[in-house]
Amino acid sequence: MSLVTILTPTYNRVHTLPNLYNSLCTQSDNNFEWLIVDDGSTDETEELCKSFIEEASFIVKYIKKVNGGKHTALNIGTGKIDSTLTMIVDSDDELTSNAVEMIGLYYNKYKINQDIGCFSFLRCDKNGKAIVGLEKNEFIDSYIEYRIKKEHPGDMAEVFFTDILKRYPFPEFTGEKFLSEDVVWIEIGKKYKYCFINKPIYICEYLKGGLTANDKPMKFASPFGSMLRGKQLMSKECGIKTNIKGAIIYNCYKSNRASNLPDKLKIHSFREKFLIFITILLGRIYRSVWKKKN
Repeated sequence: MSLVTILTPTYNRVHTLPNLYNSLCTQSDNNFEWLIVDDGSTDETEELCKSFIEEASFIVKYIKKVNGGKHTALNIGTGKIDSTLTMIVDSDDELTSNAVEMIGLYYNKYKINQDIGCFSFLRCDKNGKAIVGLEKNEFIDSYIEYRIKKEHPGDMAEVFFTDILKRYPFPEFTGEKFLSEDVVWIEIGKKYKYCFINKPIYICEYLKGGLTANDKPMKFASPFGSMLRGKQLMSKECGIKTNIKGAIIYNCYKSNRASNLPDKLKIHSFREKFLIFITILLGRIYRSVWKKKN
């Protein structure tokens, strides 16, 4: 069994997948396998992946599903993984040649620490410039404390223990195809620590047609998922500043589908009800502004 599975959800990325494949072919450590979950692509993705399976010197697996959004592809993929670790790598990105080697190095160093649920490395651009930087070369902290309360946002390269990802699947809502991944990262962060490592192992490029570029329109098209993110940010652990932000987000998207809320979106505590009450107007203002911009 491989140490790590590179999990790649993809949708109509036949033109970028070869770059990721080539970066996997150059890995200094082959203790990995590649699982591609095709989220209903209409291009030649399936044929391309079959060619990868035939020629690769490492294990390549391919699953095709009905289009439902990245988070649904991740749920399908995670359920099929047997390796100890899982790293989500988007289909338009690449890995550095020492990525798997670095993952193995830090896994061996910290595997006896049962408080750690994730190794969080850096992402960089094509020129090697890190997307975010860390103050220390290596440290252990809570995702909520460091990334949210201490305000260190930005994309990083997370490598999770697979059994933890299996226990924290991405919530799914019928008819919705987008969910911010931090909905799950925050939930994991309530129980497990993150090991932050100041080394880039992930090369990313934000494409015009990618999820990042289409962030707001996709959030409005998936209001329940967007509301869930707001509710998650209202968690007491996240601090009052983030709680207010979460309440604004909740109100902003609630007006889209205010009736017949799923149970997981309903508000029960007085604290959350108060936060939502005092941010109703701000939520409507942000909704109006974001709608006009997008």
